[in-house]
Amino acid sequence: MQALTCYKGIKHLFVLTMVTEIGDLKRFAHPRRLVSWAGMDIREYASGGRSTWLGITRQDNRYLRTALIEAKQRGDRSATLGKDVKARRAESRSEYVGIADRCLRRLNKKGNRLLLAGKHPNKVKVACAREMVGFVWESLNQAAAA
Repeated sequence: MQALTCYKGIKHLFVLTMVTEIGDLKRFAHPRRLVSWAGMDIREYASGGRSTWLGITRQDNRYLRTALIEAKQRGDRSATLGKDVKARRAESRSEYVGIADRCLRRLNKKGNRLLLAGKHPNKVKVACAREMVGFVWESLNQAAAA
């Protein structure tokens, strides 16, 4: 549980939702599998050598997808950390904090780049939440190995 509370926007309720919905992490050998299972995979239409990318598939677990998007929305404001996040990070191991820091920097950079490119804010949230799944997977794998 401490592995995920290091993230900005994720508190205990979101952690419980994510862990309950994911269940056994060993089912997912790669973060792409978890992204697909959460229904956040990119829908693609290919015909005649051309391919078109559409929105996310929304095919599987809507509860996990909703929790991830809401967590990203709550931690979306800036890259600075509040008192609450700093207090949660003080109780956690340095490996978890390092993963959460990489996630925060990467998602902040990606979100700002997409917003400056003129993308709709909801699309930016979903794209960043989709990327956050990989970091969540890595944190949970670190926690399982410890």
